[in-house]
Amino acid sequence: MNNSLSNKLKKRTCIDTVTSCLLCITALAVSIYQLFIFLRGDGSRHLNYALYGFIVFIELGLLSLILLEIRKTGKPFSKKIIIKLRVMAIVIMAGVFIPSGFAENNSSLVITFDMKTVLIFFAGVIIGIISEIFSYGHSLQQDNDLIA
Repeated sequence: MNNSLSNKLKKRTCIDTVTSCLLCITALAVSIYQLFIFLRGDGSRHLNYALYGFIVFIELGLLSLILLEIRKTGKPFSKKIIIKLRVMAIVIMAGVFIPSGFAENNSSLVITFDMKTVLIFFAGVIIGIISEIFSYGHSLQQDNDLIA
């Protein structure tokens, strides 16, 4: 990769990396706070908030790691990034199965599938498709590196 292009990429990803790290820490703090509220006995919806916050923490943490990898290597199409994108897709799709709470009459968990959960699931599918595009870019980059 061109050295000046790599430097431009590193500069552009610097602010993104810092922002995603700060948001990641914020999501973890919100998740822990919601968990404490739940443990205090203030309702099961706070457990849902804690779980959703933890998913956001994982997603932003993986995004931060992806951006750090790009800054370190200067190559956005690496095997490590592809694996992290696939994990992001799986975590988002698994977030659909977080119970929406307890039923009123008994203590059974209720999982609802509404438009929000469908959109969350398809966001995971889209990230999975993007990881396959990155996989194709990785093979093209390897071919290009062999020629150069």
